[in-house]
Amino acid sequence: MQTPSPRYNLIKAISFSILYLLFVSWMKLWILLPGVLFIIDAYHSHYIPWKKIKVKRLFSNKLWLKIEWIFAVMLALIITLAIRTLFTEAYKIPTPSMEKTLMVGDYLFVSKLAYGPKLPNTPLAFPFMPNLLPNGRKTYSERLSLPYKRLNGFKKVKRNDIIVFNFPEGDTVVVQYSGQNYYSLIRQYGREYLESHYDVIYHPVDMRDNYIKRCVGIPGDTLIIEQGNVWVNSESLSEFDNQQFKYYIRTEKNRFSDSVLNLINKKNNEISYNPTNSIHTFTLSNEDISIISSLPEVKSIQRYIEPRMSFKNTEVFPHSLDYRWTVDNFGEIVIPERGKTIELTKENFPIYERIIQVYERNKTEIINGDIYINDVLSRSYTFRMNYYFVLGDNRHNSADSRYWGFVPENHLVGKATWIWFSKDPEKNIFRGLRLKRMFKSIK
Repeated sequence: MQTPSPRYNLIKAISFSILYLLFVSWMKLWILLPGVLFIIDAYHSHYIPWKKIKVKRLFSNKLWLKIEWIFAVMLALIITLAIRTLFTEAYKIPTPSMEKTLMVGDYLFVSKLAYGPKLPNTPLAFPFMPNLLPNGRKTYSERLSLPYKRLNGFKKVKRNDIIVFNFPEGDTVVVQYSGQNYYSLIRQYGREYLESHYDVIYHPVDMRDNYIKRCVGIPGDTLIIEQGNVWVNSESLSEFDNQQFKYYIRTEKNRFSDSVLNLINKKNNEISYNPTNSIHTFTLSNEDISIISSLPEVKSIQRYIEPRMSFKNTEVFPHSLDYRWTVDNFGEIVIPERGKTIELTKENFPIYERIIQVYERNKTEIINGDIYINDVLSRSYTFRMNYYFVLGDNRHNSADSRYWGFVPENHLVGKATWIWFSKDPEKNIFRGLRLKRMFKSIK
């Protein structure tokens, strides 16, 4: 076997050293810089007698074989975790909030490189496990907690990107009702009642449940929703082909047949029907409307709009009786931008209170109508992070920023890129495969 030439070894040493230095620079782990000396020595200078170092002699053949297997498994696990943390992660759509853009049963890849990989805040965790076991125990330890750090990415979040993020209001969970929003339960039953009757736990940012929505507002934008239409910086945001809204559809007498439902890919359990006035209620896209409107039994089609000030709905952000916003008539609201200073008033404080108090960790109080931040009278505030406003494409069936507010930048996980597998969860593997959705890019 021909021995590689010194020139070839020098080229390899330089190439691997450059790649190693780029990786260290990207990760900003300057403590690993001396490692480049070992790479140069292994391929070029050979001051260390690498070939004479034979660890295998220290162990029996059987023990060495076990060590090799353990090493191979550990290496595979480390590589998998590195890819999942730094490059891409698989994600499954659990709810219909993004239908028909993304459907329940879609499996997709989320790019971590798009906005920059976020390094773990809580590294002591069982990999590939949910944050809670069925018995309510955590699958991670907070004994080691690291500060927020994000590596450089290829781009910034753009308006209309479909993003995955840690649920901002997922910081606190009632174990017995883990599928329900803790803050919504507080508004219904009170904090004291919940904490005295149930088990309440706290999750750090990286251990909160993942949500996926469309970003409609980026830092610095002014957003308002009027009659269900989104306006950003005084310009109307275009609707998407698969975007859905709730509609009332009146027919002559009978409920829609299964054949009609199949035309628009709807199931019976997705429709509410009132036989008294023969009105169907369900969510439809523009394409569905064009199909439905051509049916002879259809008498009228009316899109549902929840009017402003119809009632005091504290479930809608900012959960204040002074705001009578609804999901279809919401705002005007300014999305916080890092370094931007706003005037703080008693009127707009409910909008930014959670940002100041929870996400940016300040003590806040209102005394005699005056706002105090960290015991200092404050009439303005400068944001330390960027924030985003997100909506589900299934507008009347989505828990999004209209209900819980802004997404902080340290909650961003990545950008949804493409669907690699899709199956209807209510059907078996053979009948439920959705081949047309596979290997489809996400827009």
